[in-house]
Amino acid sequence: NIAPGFDVVKTHCTVCHSGRLIAQSRADREGWLYMIRWMQRTQNLWPLGSNEDIILDYLEGQYSPEAVGRRKPIPASLLPSS
Repeated sequence: NIAPGFDVVKTHCTVCHSGRLIAQSRADREGWLYMIRWMQRTQNLWPLGSNEDIILDYLEGQYSPEAVGRRKPIPASLLPSS
């Protein structure tokens, strides 16, 4: 299933750059809004009007930061003895 807002994001965002750029980016809602404002200030992105919340909802839902980290250390009792 395609998430709600996909068509709006595709229409507005892939005019200037590929969907891969979006897919490789991760941000919370505030981070996405910061990127939108930056593009409006520096890249001539037009006002998004009522579509802004739709775009932010989609980006936040699909491309939020992922928790990534190392696995927990192996307990010493499970390690081979020297």
